[in-house]
Amino acid sequence: MNANSKKIKDFLGLYYSLENASEFQKFMYSSRASFCVTLEIAEAQYRDSASSFEKICLNIPRNLGSRATIQNILTSGLKESFFIKVRSKVDKRIQNIQISQGYLKYVDTWVKMHTGIFDPGYKIKSIKNIKSKI
Repeated sequence: MNANSKKIKDFLGLYYSLENASEFQKFMYSSRASFCVTLEIAEAQYRDSASSFEKICLNIPRNLGSRATIQNILTSGLKESFFIKVRSKVDKRIQNIQISQGYLKYVDTWVKMHTGIFDPGYKIKSIKNIKSKI
């Protein structure tokens, strides 16, 4: 078996196992938009920065999710207690969104699992090599 074939098979096994995943994992992987919203919130939270609805909408490309889609994802995440609202210290009218601490631990695990996979230097070189061969 080719090494790439084995890696793909392992990845597919992991991906298909999401059927038995926790509710948070199912939520996070339910769509590209949900995945991006969750990671946008986590990224801001790791920087000790604010993540409001408006900031999330500015960061996520429109082709991945409209404002209404993002609002629906946030509403669902808040309803399930995956996300929490935290009042802005700077502007009391703004409700910042964070991932609940218990679920943030899963994001920590996800980051550790994917460390090295998303190396930008490797990605750029690989894409240039692929494009030059096409």
